[in-house]
Amino acid sequence: MLSALREYNVLNLIPTVDETIIGINITPRTITCSWIEPTPYATLPYELKAYKHLLFEANEKKDLTLFNPTKMQSLIDTFLELNDVHDASIVMALSGEGLVEKQIMLARASADLQSVEEKPELTSWHYYCLQDNPSVPKNPWYCCGISRAILLQYQLLAIQAELNVTQITTPTMALLKAYRYIKNQSGAATPEAQPKTNILDFINLNGHVKIRSPHDHAAVVESFGLFLLGSELVEA
Repeated sequence: MLSALREYNVLNLIPTVDETIIGINITPRTITCSWIEPTPYATLPYELKAYKHLLFEANEKKDLTLFNPTKMQSLIDTFLELNDVHDASIVMALSGEGLVEKQIMLARASADLQSVEEKPELTSWHYYCLQDNPSVPKNPWYCCGISRAILLQYQLLAIQAELNVTQITTPTMALLKAYRYIKNQSGAATPEAQPKTNILDFINLNGHVKIRSPHDHAAVVESFGLFLLGSELVEA
């Protein structure tokens, strides 16, 4: 069973006054903004209310460094304004140079995780237990870290744009969260019910995304995972 031991809410600058959760997924070449909300329908308990995927020009952005934060702010602001979203909680995923991702086997996570932080002054870490099984000597952990220099750039972006960024993580962390949800829902299904094993069994896409490739499917799963991470913080 997936379980979180240490969660770093990297940024929490503006008090949350709205339960709307926006996911923003930034790579060296793309930015994806998504808005997912729960529905009252058991058949499709969530809906994708808005979605925008944009590709940067080849010379516009090569890694996670924010060479043009004004452009990035404009892209995010446009998405929020077009969808009339205000005071939302923002969960941001980053991938690219400046991030470290690894899977390690640990016996006693609370103590042994400290050994992962090779340069704690340079990197902020986030951990997730992939399998918490006390009957085995070691369990697998997914670990991701971001350099403090890159993190600071996105903190300043959030301040400048007045974004309530409640967490900065990775797409992998979002995928893990989404697949844990699917696994839990499948395990809770009654013997008479057909287990749901696909993310599209839970989300009404409202025509915002056409699933034409595994990449399109993964993008929706990542967006859903960011929504789940944001939901945990809102409910806390």
